[in-house]
Amino acid sequence: MLVTLSFSRVSEENIREFQAGVDALIKESQNYTFEEKNFDTNLHVESDPKHYDFIIVGAGAAGSVIANRLSAKHYKVLLLEAGGPETPYTQIPKLGHFLYNTGYNWGYLTTPQKHICRGMIDNKCDMAAGKALGGSTAINNMYCTRGNREDYNKWAAMGNHGWSYDDLLPYFKKLEDAFVKPFDPVYRHRGGPFHIEHPRYWTDITNGSLSAGKELGFDNIDFNAKEQFGMGRTQLSTKRGKRHSTAQAYLVPARKRPNLVIKPFSHVTKLLIDSESKEATGVEFFTNGKLYAAKAEKEVILCAGAINTAQILKLSGIGPREELDKLGIPVVAKLNVGRRFKNHVSFLGLGLIYKNTTLAKEDETAEIIEYLQKGKGPLSVPGTETIAYFKTGASGHKRRYPDIEFFFHNENPAITAKSFRFKPEILESFKSLGNKRILEIGVMLTHPQSTGTVLLKDKDPFHHPLVDPNSLSDPDDEDFRTLLAGIKKGLNFADTEAFKKMNLVVNKYKIAGCEDHEWGSDDYWKCAIKLLTVSVHHVTGTARMGPKCDKDAVVDNKLSVYGVEKLRVADASVIPITISGHTMIPSIMIGEKASDLILQKWKAKGTPQN
Repeated sequence: MLVTLSFSRVSEENIREFQAGVDALIKESQNYTFEEKNFDTNLHVESDPKHYDFIIVGAGAAGSVIANRLSAKHYKVLLLEAGGPETPYTQIPKLGHFLYNTGYNWGYLTTPQKHICRGMIDNKCDMAAGKALGGSTAINNMYCTRGNREDYNKWAAMGNHGWSYDDLLPYFKKLEDAFVKPFDPVYRHRGGPFHIEHPRYWTDITNGSLSAGKELGFDNIDFNAKEQFGMGRTQLSTKRGKRHSTAQAYLVPARKRPNLVIKPFSHVTKLLIDSESKEATGVEFFTNGKLYAAKAEKEVILCAGAINTAQILKLSGIGPREELDKLGIPVVAKLNVGRRFKNHVSFLGLGLIYKNTTLAKEDETAEIIEYLQKGKGPLSVPGTETIAYFKTGASGHKRRYPDIEFFFHNENPAITAKSFRFKPEILESFKSLGNKRILEIGVMLTHPQSTGTVLLKDKDPFHHPLVDPNSLSDPDDEDFRTLLAGIKKGLNFADTEAFKKMNLVVNKYKIAGCEDHEWGSDDYWKCAIKLLTVSVHHVTGTARMGPKCDKDAVVDNKLSVYGVEKLRVADASVIPITISGHTMIPSIMIGEKASDLILQKWKAKGTPQN
């Protein structure tokens, strides 16, 4: 599935081969354009001759987990993934942002936005979603955060029995192989499939930001353990400095099992549902120019991600009646699919400049050798060195509950801005920084009140749906006020002794489009927020979990779809309340929890296969 480049001794030939692979990936990113294709409705449907107990749609954060766990119990499993395998070069953490503009990304764009992404081409946010074995874990920034205890207790309080923090802690521990400090065995675990480690390369930003945070009241913590309020070193899904996706963690160990069939480059077009029994019987999928139907004896499990899952459900007749009727799709189950869209957004316009310091010239050969021999050096990290959580007071949360995440990033924004599709004038604003060394403080809103939608554009399964985050649109302006309060809190770091010793000063270059406002005024920040607030690609809630009395619920606490038998959803789309952090680890946890729910129902037989 993947050959990893790693050498105890690195020759000139090794270096040339490695550099050629890196150059090819960067060139693809620079030249790639997404082209929307049309589905041929006249294709003859061929039957997959094999028999399966379970069909899993999507080999991402949750789907890879479930494929491993079910096949380990001798069940016959078909795992379908629209994308392909990783390469040794997609595993290089520093190159992660290039993957957003390759075939490893679905390439979703939002509808034009009013309150965010105004600095992006056509006012559309990019909504990166992994199209690969490993899903988004194959292209994301690899940040490992569980969220807050209160997140999951709120899920349970909504009527989702079995989803409180205490219920889920065993799954968070089960999934991980955590090499972090401090290590508290009550909350952390070693020996699980998914490797987590601190960055294997860091700069003065790590200790400097932790010291500055201490001055401002941020304790140095493991934010995935007992206490989330505070600040800690980033935790990454890397293994010895290389990206460790769920494909690596869960599929590679299981790939030789004869009862597990993994089919990459297989695009599921719809679910097969018996019109009388309302049972999911299988799926139709497109691969190698042909359309196939595969049948599942026991269940179909949808793990396609919060955007794809919503689209597939609706194309299969599961969704709001008025939307399906408008497109002539027969209604199987009337459910509010795609109507509780939530997404994290982050402001990217808060930077600190190192006075009298420019970016050091990279020694590419030395970096390559260090990476290949030791899994260390600049190539082994995405750039963020520390993460902090706190409550601003601007949000409506009464309890001690984080409403902002900071991430302290070692990168000149002029380098990474291109991956966000910024308009030329915005890119020019970043270029005005020249080759200055920058510490960027990302400001992420953890619990947006605004709600968006995922709607079908038409009935073509190859066409992207209409994604409207509708961010920062809540009528009380709580989201905007909280984000602004977070920015102002971030500015306080510039006044700390730790940052003064590092010769850091606030970047007061005005962003293009906000020149008429006084820098630092509320009007300036309001302007800048509209231009430089972007999606963080943490979509949740499009197939929300909840009790039957919840009008927006799509699945119950067993992840079974209401009104359709033998169909479950297990991915970030079921998350009913946003996470105080990033969504990768919660999605893997959902995969582990779903596996147990499924095995409990079908009374697993036998012992794991070797």
